[in-house]
Amino acid sequence: MGVSRARLGGPCDPLPCGKWGPAVRWFFQNARNRLSFAVRNPGYALRAVLREVTLADERFLASATGARAIEIRRYLEEPSSDPRFARHLAEGQRTFDELKLTSADIYAKKVLIQYVVTRALRPRRVVETGVANGVSTAYLLLALERNGQGHLDSIEIGDPEYLPAGRAPGWFVPEWLKGRWEMHLGDSRVLLPELMRRLGETDLFIHDSLHTYEHMVFEFRAAFPYLRSGGVLLADDALWNPAFPEFARESGAKLARVIRGVGVLRKNGR
Repeated sequence: MGVSRARLGGPCDPLPCGKWGPAVRWFFQNARNRLSFAVRNPGYALRAVLREVTLADERFLASATGARAIEIRRYLEEPSSDPRFARHLAEGQRTFDELKLTSADIYAKKVLIQYVVTRALRPRRVVETGVANGVSTAYLLLALERNGQGHLDSIEIGDPEYLPAGRAPGWFVPEWLKGRWEMHLGDSRVLLPELMRRLGETDLFIHDSLHTYEHMVFEFRAAFPYLRSGGVLLADDALWNPAFPEFARESGAKLARVIRGVGVLRKNGR
């Protein structure tokens, strides 16, 4: 990544390696696609399995949120174990398939990272940029609903190029999860600074909009001053360019790492 070793990682929950903890049912969702990917990328697949066996991702996320690794693993299980949300995911997957949309695996751990951080951190205020179809947004709102607190403000530019014909931004979010959500349509370069000033202190900020170096650095710098001490910044597709590791150094973050392509940074403090 290029982030100095002194600023990567940190103390982790001392859980014995090789302990799977709760059942990893989420790991076997969309099994056909995952098996196909594993055949094409055996080295990556093996490393991914090893990370699951050792709870490597969970232990870092625990250190970033103040939870325990075993709790993080349990949170991973919740969306697929929730009958109502599981049905919604299955219906959404069929829609993606029918429309022949090229989309990320909606069951992937990459998507679940936002969910488990929200569950573990128990934020009262969450801000995200980039909604598109709304898959990640739906997971975030489910986490807030399970926490019994918190509100999500989302900024979305509304580019139809990333949406199926006739669908509005966030169409994937079910009606029963919209009570804790407000979406702001427009360019984050205009809306994000205004929104952060209006909201004040924020617990969790998520970048998932335009993944250019300049835009990512802009959003990080606009949101970070309003992130509370001990709050978390997440950056989707953090490996696309050096914006995330450079900002980790710039901010002096003691805990910063890219997990499954998602940058996770904890602001120093309590």
